[in-house]
Formats: sequence, C-alpha cells, structure tokens
Amino acid sequence: MDSLRDPVVRDLAWVIGSPGLLDETWTAYAGRVVDDAWCRTQLNTSAQWLAELDNEPRNLHGFIAQRPTRRLGQYFESLIAFWLAHIPNTQIIATNLQVQNAQRTLGEYDFLFRDADGNICHWETAVKFYLQAEPLLEQRSFIGLAVRDRLDIKLDRVFQHQLQLGHTPAGRAALPTGIVLQKTQAFIKGYLFYPATQAGKYSIPVTPIPGVSDNHLSGWWIRHPVGSLPQTTPDSYWTILPRLRFLAPVRLDAEASVMERAEICAALDTHFAVSDESVQVIELQREMDNSWREATRGFVMCSKWPGINT
Repeated sequence: MDSLRDPVVRDLAWVIGSPGLLDETWTAYAGRVVDDAWCRTQLNTSAQWLAELDNEPRNLHGFIAQRPTRRLGQYFESLIAFWLAHIPNTQIIATNLQVQNAQRTLGEYDFLFRDADGNICHWETAVKFYLQAEPLLEQRSFIGLAVRDRLDIKLDRVFQHQLQLGHTPAGRAALPTGIVLQKTQAFIKGYLFYPATQAGKYSIPVTPIPGVSDNHLSGWWIRHPVGSLPQTTPDSYWTILPRLRFLAPVRLDAEASVMERAEICAALDTHFAVSDESVQVIELQREMDNSWREATRGFVMCSKWPGINT
C-alpha cells in the first residue's frame, strides 16, 4: 500500500487487503465471513499486479469510468468486480443478480463466481462507516451517517436474509442453470468511529464488541462546533475528503494543498453554516520525502446529530 500512489489503485489494494469489520471466529459468523488471512494472502499475491497498475492505471480507470456513480457502495463493488476478474482461475458468473417471486423482488446475489479451487461462491459485500452513538460496546450502539442505518440491523439482514437466499426456492430458481452454491460469505469492510471530546481526545475500547473484529479500522467523531480536533502531533495539517475517497489511507504529493488547524476549523464553520451533512477530515503528517500521509481520520457531525438524518 505504501508504495502505491494512484488513488484508485490504492483503493483497490485497500479493498483486497484491509481488515474486515467482522470477527470471523464469532460463533454466529463462523465459516460465513471472508477471513482476513485470505485477504492478506491475496494482497501479497497481487503486489506485482498492483505495482504495474500503479504505473499504468488506464484499464482500471476505464473500468471504473464505465460504471459512474456517486455512491461509495457501488464504487466498492466496481473495485471488487475488477479484482475478481483478474484473479487467476477465477470466473465471475453474475453480479447483482436479482431474486424474485411472483409478487416482488426478494433480494439479490451481489457476486456469484467460481474460485480458483472450483467452488461456486456467493459474496454479499458492503463497505460501512459507523459511529458509536452510545457508550455501550454493542452492535446497536453504532449507527451510520444516515441514522436509519445501524450495525446490528445491517448484519442481521446480511446473515438472516441475504446470505440465506441460496437456500430458498426463489433463490435457487434465480441461479444460472447448473450452478449450485458451495460457499456463501460476507465481505464487509469499513471503519468504526469513536466519540472524541471537545478537547480533542478519543479512545478505542479495549473490550471487544460482539461480532466485530479486534483488528477493525477505526477513527474518531465529534460534533460541530469543534473546540479542538484530535491530532497526534502539534504540527499536523488537514484535508477534507470527498465521499469516493473514503477507502484507502490518504497519501498526497508534497505540493498538495492542505490546511492548518485554523483553516480547517474555518472551513467547517463555513460548511455547517449552510449544511447539516457530515464531513470526513484527515489529519496529515509530513514524510521524509515531504509527501503527506494520513495519521488519523474522523467525522465532524452537525450539532444536532444523531437527531436528524445526515
């Protein structure tokens, strides 16, 4: 990851090798989560391919451009599709295959593919960003930027509904002729964000959250107006991320435009004067080559959150 510079290639590497949100050893999820060890192996195996893409990313950029979207989940799925299409001896059978009965659509298979071992696989995929809204180490304490989205509700739907489609008559009928599912798994990545104080302090709980990986990616969140943003060093700088850049850790060239603390606070004041939409900010630090690397990331939420949809 550190050697890659193209943002889309970095996102692709993040999709392949970043830690998942779920604890693959938790009893309720056992055997039904794409495990981190497999992902790390895939990232290592893909190192040369990713380096070549970084030098010439035209094919990847073209693939993404054919699927224009403003939704991060759809961008995430496009990166998965590109990756699966380039894994040796792996064949994509269908993507976003709908399951219907006579009355309505029951769901869809996100990805159906034959893996390198010949198994017919069904993946349900998602990239999620949840904020701890209550001081409880439970899945229900984590809610999305739009407050109707909650971690426990999302995972219940994934494991009790979406991953069960292949066991229903309608789900089996929707499969292409001759296809019998052998592996059905969730591929869920993202970040959990923990509350920071107005003094800019935050901490990640040591006690595990049931069903959540101990290795999950994390950040902080705070409501506007901010007294002080969390930062790891006094000389940190800042940038604001657009939604489609939420995946891989940020790396910027030395000459990139970045903000000091007073500038980022002024930019947040300007934003929240006219909008309640959340803002993701990145703390940046200089590297030896003068490039900028991400140190921490967090969300600044409107003063009323989670009392309104954002």
